[in-house]
Amino acid sequence: MATFLKNITLISQSAALYRDDRLKKAEISGYQARYILSVFNNEGVSQEKLARIMLVNKSNVARQVSALEAAGYLLRRQSEDDRRVMCVYTTEKGKKIVPLIREVNAAWRGLICEGLSEEDKEELNRLLQLLVDNAQRHLEREVYDKGR
Repeated sequence: MATFLKNITLISQSAALYRDDRLKKAEISGYQARYILSVFNNEGVSQEKLARIMLVNKSNVARQVSALEAAGYLLRRQSEDDRRVMCVYTTEKGKKIVPLIREVNAAWRGLICEGLSEEDKEELNRLLQLLVDNAQRHLEREVYDKGR
């Protein structure tokens, strides 16, 4: 199992390097691209919910959203329902870069899936989704809901 987890980490790190290289003209990192896509797909999401979607710490969300807001890709506004909650939106600049991010992600998927049949890809996706579901369930129970 250690090799399995190491391989997942290596794929993730390789993907980040690939996205970093392909997105440097847009002056964003591959990591920041994930934030832009996540907000684009969940317009008006709270920073807390964004942390849960992305499986990262709330402090990471605050830091990255702040940087992307300064760069003009994202915008934060107070929730109309709860003034303590900050909601995040994609700006026009952010929306314009989404097709490039998706193109880069699709190219990466194509590269790493070379030699896999459609059935292999479906099975791999099914198994990885199980792992993600397990990770999310654990984090909800053990991290996010702890102390509430």
